Amino acid sequence: MLGGVAASTFLVVVLVGLFGAGDAPVTGGTTVVQVHTGDTLWGIATRTAPGEDPRAVVERIVELNGLGAPVAEAGRHLVVPVSS
Repeated sequence: MLGGVAASTFLVVVLVGLFGAGDAPVTGGTTVVQVHTGDTLWGIATRTAPGEDPRAVVERIVELNGLGAPVAEAGRHLVVPVSS
């Protein structure tokens, strides 16, 4: 499990380095977003995947980033699914 978290973190760092800070597109139906003060995973889910069930999107965000809880920490970069 720790290896998966490390691999996910490495991927996020590499992608942020390639695309810069903020919302950066990534292939495969995901994007990297930077969490801002006041953001919630629910808000990020509805912004990046409008029309999708926010509960499912939040669960996927938690899974993609190896989060122990559905909490968005300001300043963190997260890999999130996007609508096509």
